[in-house]
Amino acid sequence: MQTTKKIITQKEIARQADIGPDFLSHILHGRRNCPRAVAERLEVITGIDKSTWVWGERTDLRAAMYEVCRR
Repeated sequence: MQTTKKIITQKEIARQADIGPDFLSHILHGRRNCPRAVAERLEVITGIDKSTWVWGERTDLRAAMYEVCRR
């Protein structure tokens, strides 16, 4: 029996966090700050610590998101 991995996209992560995909992109590229309430939802969805969403380096955040989307 084969198991298929479901690839999660940034668009799907944004949908689950109840934010727009553009807003998520702006957060990932440092053009917008991540509000704490959004960071908490993103932590639950991605497993990336909320402090990283709020105060982390954007390059580290993008690398972590890449790993989440690859799972």
